[in-house]
Amino acid sequence: MFGLIKKYDVHMCSEVKGCILNHGEPVNGARIRRELTYAHSVVEVDETVTDANGHFSMPEILITSKKPGDMFVHDVVLQRITILSNEETYVLWNTKQLGIEPFKEIEEKLLTLNGDLSSQEVRFTFPNKKNPSLEFDGLSICRWENDFEVFELEDDGTQFFSS
Repeated sequence: MFGLIKKYDVHMCSEVKGCILNHGEPVNGARIRRELTYAHSVVEVDETVTDANGHFSMPEILITSKKPGDMFVHDVVLQRITILSNEETYVLWNTKQLGIEPFKEIEEKLLTLNGDLSSQEVRFTFPNKKNPSLEFDGLSICRWENDFEVFELEDDGTQFFSS
């Protein structure tokens, strides 16, 4: 009963930093839009714009909610960050975070959202160090040198699951 009255801190998204390029050249003035949804009902939206060097940043977002105390609520945060440039929309980050606490692995990826608009969107996985049998996954035009594995493209660029 007290769980329904108590308010909890809900981690919606870590700080975000990155750089947007197009064929290796910085993109100035691209709109970066972040949409966060908690428990399929609480929605937070914010935007920023890339500078002359293509860089951007967004602050961490925490909310206070009674929902984690409700036994019928599934603690899931959906994170979607897109780029709008020259009337085209690109997915910079799209994943789900289970629970209301931050994950170091997701924080690390969000601090290096470096994407090139000429790159193809890929579905990828990265390790969950606390629970190795439950990897994280996402969709993005970004690439990371470490802890990043594409799982939905063949070598020729076709989708793995298409017939």
